[in-house]
Amino acid sequence: MKGRSAPRAHGASLHAPDESLGFDDPGFSDSQGPRADDDASGAGAEKSTWARLGAALRLGAGLALVVGTSLSVAYSVRHYALTSPRFSIQEVSLSGGTRISSDRARELSGITLGSNVFALDTALAERKLLESPWIAEARITRDLPRSLRVEIREREPAALAVFSERLYLVTAQGEPFKQLLPGDPADFPVITGVSVEGLSRDRAREIERVVQGLDVLEQYGRIPLSKAHPAQEVHLADSGGVVLTAGKEGITFELGREGFRRKLLIAEQVVAELRRKGRSPGIVFLDNQAHPERVVVRMK
Repeated sequence: MKGRSAPRAHGASLHAPDESLGFDDPGFSDSQGPRADDDASGAGAEKSTWARLGAALRLGAGLALVVGTSLSVAYSVRHYALTSPRFSIQEVSLSGGTRISSDRARELSGITLGSNVFALDTALAERKLLESPWIAEARITRDLPRSLRVEIREREPAALAVFSERLYLVTAQGEPFKQLLPGDPADFPVITGVSVEGLSRDRAREIERVVQGLDVLEQYGRIPLSKAHPAQEVHLADSGGVVLTAGKEGITFELGREGFRRKLLIAEQVVAELRRKGRSPGIVFLDNQAHPERVVVRMK
């Protein structure tokens, strides 16, 4: 109708602002200073740092207290251990000694009855014991509260050896360990032909020669002849030959350089045969290298 406004068409829609567009309001710009949540974050970080620092300080104080207390307790315990009569040495037991007595072991080691068991320097005391030529090994242990155990291994002499016209006790390993003095055991066969100069020049070789003499003595000791005629001397010649003297009559066996066991058995047969005939040999020669089966006897 004329005069009326035209009706709106069905389906028409209102246009909303485009959400893809940004706002130009300066109040919403990121460049205008910190936001509220940034302020909160900074304050929280600072608070957390101080909290960690406080915890570390409390931990350090606790550790210092524990360490200080431990040191104090350790000092008190040490002082008590070193001064208490409960730990004074009242007994020293000795094992392994046949020539060294318990009193002698205390004297050698410097152990004093009544002294503090913890104050004793056991390593030093062991070294003092080893200064005795008779003692090869030594060990000292505390047996709390008032005792010490001393364990030693003594050297065992196997023979005597002449070095520079002096007699020395030697071990089964050929080591001379002590000059023979009054009171020392002396009922041993004597090894001659070695020298101090030889020890200085080539100790290993000279000890090996002594061992050879000991081997001859051992081999001889295994045959019955040694019971009737005990070994008296083994001479080690510069040429390498070995001479054994046995019995009170001084029977001499020239053994050469090797094959000692076989030669000693032959010597036993020769001496037994001569004894049956009522004769006594002076020297039995068993050193023929070209004909080792040959035996020459020189009568007394």
